[in-house]
Amino acid sequence: MTTSEKKLTRRSFLATTALTAGAMASAGMAGCSSVSTDEAPELSETGEAEETYAINFCRGNCGGTCPQKAIVREGKLVKCTPVAAELDRDYRISQSGVGCVKGRATPQRVYATHRVTHPMRQTGERGSDNWEQISWDEAISLIAENFQAAIDECGGSSIAFWKGFGNGNGYLNGAGSSMMCNPYIVPSTSIGFSRFIQKIGATVFEASSDFAAMYSTFITLNIPINGNEDLVNAKTILSIGLNPADTARGDWPIVEARRKGATVVTMDPVFSKSAAHSDIWVPVRPGTDGAMLLAMCNYIIDNDLVDYDYLRNGSVAPLLIKDDLSYLKLSDLGLDPVVVTEGEDPVDTEVVWDAAAQSFGSSFAVKDPELEGTFDANGISVRTVYSLVKEGIKQFTVDFAAAECDVPAEQIEEVARLYATNKPSTLAPGYGYEHYKNSWHMYKTLMLLASLTGNVGKPGASIIQFGATSSISRYAATNTEDSVVEGALPVSGITGEYLPQLLETETWNNEAHPIRCIYVLTADPLSNGLGRSELIEAFKKVKFVVTADSFMTDTARYSDLVLPVALSWETDDSSASMFTQKAVEPLGECRQDIDIFRAIAGAMDFADLYPKTNEEYLRSYLDTEENLAAGCGYDVASEQGIVGDGPQFAAGVSPETNPTGRTQFFLSYLLTRDAVDWQPREVDHYPWYEPAHEAYQDNPLRETYPLYGVSSHHHYWAHSLFKGIPWLDELRGEPTVLVHEDTAAQRGIETGDTVRVFNDHGYVVLKAIVTQGIRPDTLMLPHGPEGDDFIDGHTQALSSVVLDEMTSNNNFNDFVCEIEKYQGGAE
Repeated sequence: MTTSEKKLTRRSFLATTALTAGAMASAGMAGCSSVSTDEAPELSETGEAEETYAINFCRGNCGGTCPQKAIVREGKLVKCTPVAAELDRDYRISQSGVGCVKGRATPQRVYATHRVTHPMRQTGERGSDNWEQISWDEAISLIAENFQAAIDECGGSSIAFWKGFGNGNGYLNGAGSSMMCNPYIVPSTSIGFSRFIQKIGATVFEASSDFAAMYSTFITLNIPINGNEDLVNAKTILSIGLNPADTARGDWPIVEARRKGATVVTMDPVFSKSAAHSDIWVPVRPGTDGAMLLAMCNYIIDNDLVDYDYLRNGSVAPLLIKDDLSYLKLSDLGLDPVVVTEGEDPVDTEVVWDAAAQSFGSSFAVKDPELEGTFDANGISVRTVYSLVKEGIKQFTVDFAAAECDVPAEQIEEVARLYATNKPSTLAPGYGYEHYKNSWHMYKTLMLLASLTGNVGKPGASIIQFGATSSISRYAATNTEDSVVEGALPVSGITGEYLPQLLETETWNNEAHPIRCIYVLTADPLSNGLGRSELIEAFKKVKFVVTADSFMTDTARYSDLVLPVALSWETDDSSASMFTQKAVEPLGECRQDIDIFRAIAGAMDFADLYPKTNEEYLRSYLDTEENLAAGCGYDVASEQGIVGDGPQFAAGVSPETNPTGRTQFFLSYLLTRDAVDWQPREVDHYPWYEPAHEAYQDNPLRETYPLYGVSSHHHYWAHSLFKGIPWLDELRGEPTVLVHEDTAAQRGIETGDTVRVFNDHGYVVLKAIVTQGIRPDTLMLPHGPEGDDFIDGHTQALSSVVLDEMTSNNNFNDFVCEIEKYQGGAE
């Protein structure tokens, strides 16, 4: 039985505090910000208050990173507007500038009442919310003392840095750039963070968020990405788990495409705003999207809707594989390497069967190779990838998917025909479908679907991931040499949600790996991560926990020490695409991340770790020969923020970049993100479907917990980054759960009732909204509110730590639950 989470809630706070900008004048605890308006304004010669401008970008963590123009008056940031608002309409439909209300609320975020503006030490047990303000000297000494003790006892790897995708974006103050955790990482960017972890040989707790998508896109399948502006060229768009009307606004060119005649299909258990703007809504059962997509593949094959030219010459379908699933190479046949790219060395390429010549040849040289068959290659038994895959997936028929997904067979067939024949077609997956243990298989299936129909690497034909390749400004080349420390110690990378296992065994991959300290930056895992209850218990077992953040987050509340971090608007920094200009001075005693690391290094007797000033690091980063020639070195970039004459678009269509040169839906070698001890099955190499870990229809748990819980991102939420902002609080209201009217009626629930959603992992108490726009077996819960936003409990307490072995994805929708009217009282 779970225990009740008692706390000062935002509900009780708002009951006694006006929900207006005036509320920013008071603070909820010592060390939080208080904004004075008593300062005399600086006036210009005309008698008007002086205004200055700064360029930065929104840190909404929706993927948009929209450039923002800030107005500063009387030393205060008073207004933010999207830079795109000043440009032409064609640009505003692209990912990197569309903007939304979250970005416009930036001034209220900068001056939010829950800003942490002084170092704070917890005086009670973690989670008690008993704090005292201390000096920076005391805070740094406390960190250095605990870090050194951990190093002396267990080595630098016992100090873990938990990073995510929050406020930190930039060369000085970011949290590194790494997806590989197998087995050592050295981040290639970020000065403050990267140099420190290399110096001590730390452990990095990598984020699990959306990693089925990111790992597949950038590491294993190397999915080519068309720019989002290319969406308008599609005739059919299949949107899967995507709701750009509320969240990924950069994908909203889908509407523009529909105005031009495109047919839009949305697969979603919820009738979202985006579904309402679609031609076809497919209310798929949660966690079963992969079954429908595989059925579409089989329907396309069975009804001869295949683009054979692309399948043969543009995909890995004809490549020959051995019985151990490795590719047959030229060297296996005693053949010489061939030149693939002019001017580069010959390559030992994959092999295909040349039916016309009745011989084996390089996949880069043979035109129209054989698609199916088994062959003897000098005594080696081989078969084509397509033969293996076609046989392997044949069980996932339309009838199977109709039963598994609870979708009419006719609708599956209709969508398959549309995608295959009304071309060019684009797959537009979001992250709504991927928070299940089985979701990593989906990306192989998406690539097969595109390969079968030739819908990849062409205008209007793409597999959209991570938005546009277009940019408002882009440096020619940057220099990241300063981020690497000479004589660096190996840095171990582990997905953060493995913490409970690490603490229990004190080993990782059969080697001793104790954890003594955790330093959290750019992350809020106890609010947004997987298995909240398990992580809280794990945090309590760690000897010393420090969180560096701008706000008192759920994770901060379970820390010993909280450090006040400056927001991006309070620092100069540079990302890969633009210079972010400092608009205002940091509130209170807030510091940049790099300056915090510099102070810790000094207290630990390696003050020489940061020999340059922050400006010198930025100059080294930007003043490359290429940038200076292009007129975008440090001086120009820092003065202008955005360098360029308006929108700078990259090519709208991206080519294949993986070594095969072909669209991959088969992986010969499976590289696990965390190097876990895992023996892959044959089916793991190619498109596959299996039920989710817990959220599947035949799970015996559904006798007690019959409902699936899915999460929603919100136009006014972005994980936990935008809580406590008066404008947004007023617009979105309190957290709610969406429940179908039939399900509600069976339980006596009406709109506005307080309800409890619960399972064996935990519970959450919040208000209900009754609707017809959701599947009867599904509840939609908010992802992003923190503990004090709920009446009691937390939505993430409904999840448990369920990580797939391949990508270590954040599978926080993989649970079943029940809902009831709330009667009050402790659990």
